[in-house]
Amino acid sequence: MRPPSKIHLRKSIALLVIGAISLSCNLPLHAGLAATPTAGPTQLTGVVNPVSGQPAGAATLASGQPTPGAEAASVENDPLNRLLALRSIKFNLTALSWDGTSRWIDVEIDSAGNMLVKYSLPSVDPKLLPEGVNSKILPTSYELYVVDGKAYQASDQNPDWMATPIYENYLQTLSQQIHGPDGPALWLDLLPEGSIQPEGKDTVGGFATDKYTVNGQVAGQSITGSIWFEPQADALVQVELEVPAALLSDPDHPQQGELRITLNAQKADVPLVTLPSAPAGSASATATP
Repeated sequence: MRPPSKIHLRKSIALLVIGAISLSCNLPLHAGLAATPTAGPTQLTGVVNPVSGQPAGAATLASGQPTPGAEAASVENDPLNRLLALRSIKFNLTALSWDGTSRWIDVEIDSAGNMLVKYSLPSVDPKLLPEGVNSKILPTSYELYVVDGKAYQASDQNPDWMATPIYENYLQTLSQQIHGPDGPALWLDLLPEGSIQPEGKDTVGGFATDKYTVNGQVAGQSITGSIWFEPQADALVQVELEVPAALLSDPDHPQQGELRITLNAQKADVPLVTLPSAPAGSASATATP
């Protein structure tokens, strides 16, 4: 196992990314786990191949067997997307902010690649909402069924929700979400060469992994932590990362503390994910095949 090299972002790009993130913190919906990011890298450019020492390969099952069609389904063939290509696993990605609020996403992937996905968001600050909007009525959690790549959300108001997916290509959407500022990829991409060093072998979540320590500076702020790669699939399966709040707040009024990003994946016997039966009398239940 050799230390990973880094493909540098130009300084101007890095500053642009940090500036965009700082601006997003002033918006009602933080661009993170539950919102599609509008800026920033979408690939773990500095970690993907050097960790395994091999060219990027096909994604694999948790058992180590190739996943048919996995690469075609992924937006970018990087370690986070190869995590999405694994089968019979569960993972949680959590972003704990310096102000005590948190965002998290739980994903269960069955042996066929279908998913059960749960999101949790902090309550929106009433000061950021239009006058007259009650923040208490805004949902802070929701659940998606992902079948054959399409995402469906249960709705009491729409009895035919099983026939009307809210995302036609949810894998692409999920990939964009986990590559946002509440995920590890953007910050690992911004780190300079030498920031990621090998620590040894480790077993986490049923995976035999290569562990690396993270310690580097971005815009004068230290990003620290550890990452774990499953080398056979070249997938990122565990992360503990601390990002200074100053990188995510107004540069003129930097916050103290840090954003703690954790990713934990584990092999699991996930029941097959299917859509619930349509209520009797609904269009979905009476539709002719």
